[in-house]
Amino acid sequence: MSYSGRVRYKTMREKNRQTKRRFLAILIGALLFGLIVLIFNWVSVRDYVMTYFY
Repeated sequence: MSYSGRVRYKTMREKNRQTKRRFLAILIGALLFGLIVLIFNWVSVRDYVMTYFY
């Protein structure tokens, strides 16, 4: 298969779609990471929150 050095033109709609997918992937990854950290440190988080409702 031959290599073509030319890059195909992308419309703004394609660029926006790609940016949206990347943003959503990063957002979902960050939320999952935060959820995992919350689950593993549940006792510490609960104690921290309960200090405001003593």
